[in-house]
Amino acid sequence: MTNKTIPNFGTFQEARDFWNNNSLADFENDLEEAKEVKFTRKKLIIAIDLEKEDEKRLRLIAKQKGVKYSDLIASWVKERLNND
Repeated sequence: MTNKTIPNFGTFQEARDFWNNNSLADFENDLEEAKEVKFTRKKLIIAIDLEKEDEKRLRLIAKQKGVKYSDLIASWVKERLNND
């Protein structure tokens, strides 16, 4: 048995990364049955229509900046909203 503890996750990504690298069996004494679980989404996922060339340019710009293209789009939208 290990002395590991389950951390408090701030995001689904943190939880996914943790459980990808750890076994649930290592924490069986710390687990309890959840009575009710509700997931709330703080972000909205939307779809936009782009020309194929625009999508390629967007991905290239994101790669050059070292960010995910969805994060680049979100930052551009926020920038525009803050300027209007």
